[in-house]
Amino acid sequence: MVSLTSLLVTVSFALLPPLLDGVERKVKAKIQTRYGPPTILQTWYDLMKLWIKELKIPTSSESSFLLVSLSFLTAITALYPLAYMIVTLHTQFEPLLLALPLTLVASSHGLMLITSTSTSNPFAIIGSYRSVILTLLNEFGLISGSVIAIYTGLRLLTNHTLSTTMIYLLSLVILLFSTYVGGGRLPFDIHEAEPELASGILIELSGKLLALYIYTHLLIRYVLTLLMSVALIAPLTLVIATPTALPLTLLISFILYIAYGMIAVALGRTRVDIGVKTLFIYYLIALIVLVIFTCLSI
Repeated sequence: MVSLTSLLVTVSFALLPPLLDGVERKVKAKIQTRYGPPTILQTWYDLMKLWIKELKIPTSSESSFLLVSLSFLTAITALYPLAYMIVTLHTQFEPLLLALPLTLVASSHGLMLITSTSTSNPFAIIGSYRSVILTLLNEFGLISGSVIAIYTGLRLLTNHTLSTTMIYLLSLVILLFSTYVGGGRLPFDIHEAEPELASGILIELSGKLLALYIYTHLLIRYVLTLLMSVALIAPLTLVIATPTALPLTLLISFILYIAYGMIAVALGRTRVDIGVKTLFIYYLIALIVLVIFTCLSI
């Protein structure tokens, strides 16, 4: 029964990312005093228009469609363990269940990066190298932040010490930052920066291939938002039932998704070297502080 519920939730979640992107585009337009897309369904319309266009495979990149398809499959699969976790978090927590979506997200990112390097276009290759550096740094924050935040969040139910609370809050900040960066929003979309402004690593993709790539990117962005939502509801699992946890997580993920988009509006694209250095310094400081509080709690 739980597995069937998780499957239905996964299907529902899979339909949301383009819709949320449409809402985000409307909100951004309002902030910038623009009209924006005519409807919140515009992202779905854009994807459908791309899907019916002729498929053009980049020169010497016959494997690109396979790579993008595999990336999509890993992204959609990552939704299931998260949905299962949301449904069962109030009764049990399995670390291996958390490791699965993290592994799948990293795999999807890796496959999307390999796609851009499979072309002969120098702009796509340069953009992918930048994205590799950024992704490697950010995966550290994503893994450590999510594991520690969810684990300590559940510990707060029985252990209300100051050190545990501080560790939870700090890991929550790390996770918040890493899910934002992982979503590829400004100023950390440096893989599309500078000379390759004509879509960066997407420059060789078109038609169905581009539609699948964009949908996968939106899907991963929503998976990361859901992960942050799970970390936020972890301390509440004893006082909320499953029927309440699901809509609450959905509401939090919606608010977070739009909030991330609003933050991106206020930020400009960073220089490539500055963006990577900033990310490295931030995670280094956060790790040091986290280790200090962990030692104090032992």
